[in-house]
Amino acid sequence: MNSSTQSGSGVSATMRDRLADWRQLLERCGRKATRKRVHALRVVTLRMQAELERDLADLPRASHQAQAILRFGKQAEKLRRALGPVRELDVWIGKLRGLRASLSETGDYVPRSMHDCISGIDRLEDRLTQKRRAAEKKLVAQIEKSGSRLVKASEDVASELSAFVFGAEAGIAEELAARFHAVRAEFPAFDQVNLHDFRKRIKTVRYLAEIYAGTDRACAQIATQMKKVQSAIGEWHDWQDLGREAHHGRRAKSKALTELLDTISAESFEKALSAVNSVSDRMQEYRHETGNVRMEGRKLQARGDLDILADLNKKLA
Repeated sequence: MNSSTQSGSGVSATMRDRLADWRQLLERCGRKATRKRVHALRVVTLRMQAELERDLADLPRASHQAQAILRFGKQAEKLRRALGPVRELDVWIGKLRGLRASLSETGDYVPRSMHDCISGIDRLEDRLTQKRRAAEKKLVAQIEKSGSRLVKASEDVASELSAFVFGAEAGIAEELAARFHAVRAEFPAFDQVNLHDFRKRIKTVRYLAEIYAGTDRACAQIATQMKKVQSAIGEWHDWQDLGREAHHGRRAKSKALTELLDTISAESFEKALSAVNSVSDRMQEYRHETGNVRMEGRKLQARGDLDILADLNKKLA
């Protein structure tokens, strides 16, 4: 396990503090789900899911610690599903505002097609803003309904894991490199159907790398590579989804805007593919630099860890 057993006083301050910070974020988001609060709560929730699920791999499923992790994971997953739609709408609205700003910088003369685009952005943003208000109300209601269970689950995890100290672990970078390559091997070719699936599958690698980045230089490098590829794929996927939203709007659509969004989506898809290839090459070099993967107690096999990892990837999807 990525921990060392301690006496009763050996509390994992890092885990305990992160859980406390997470509860504060939950409380603030329950009062008012602003863009920054929703984003922060979603990221922290996903990171904690990834870390705790990794620890779960080394615990007997019947143990109190494992059961506490499973209960927290179940509640955290419900929260993540409620946060997702709000976060997605925030991203779309932000992209539209950035696009409007770039189009407005063309000078005093605005071609008719550009004017149509800006008008289309205004209408689409208005529609998305209304959806965002509705999604926020639903999120706040969900937090109010399940907040006590979420808090209790996080407190149970902190209590049950208080006998462990979590910190740096030898071989973590090699493990993460192996995880990335295991996922990459499942995607011999990318298209607009499976590229986003790949992004979701490597989320676990990124979150774990970021957790250990402060104590492991190699993990920091892996985190940088994962952020690069995920950002590029995410950029494309956001523009693609925004374009679909513009195409399927009930109100009058702007042909100029939909064509522009389709063009941006196509260009960002090519950039995403380039980023995937670049990062894959870098990770392959990293694998050669570190030599054969050695993970004491965590050797990836056909079953076991790979099954747990597959389950986690489905949850984070």
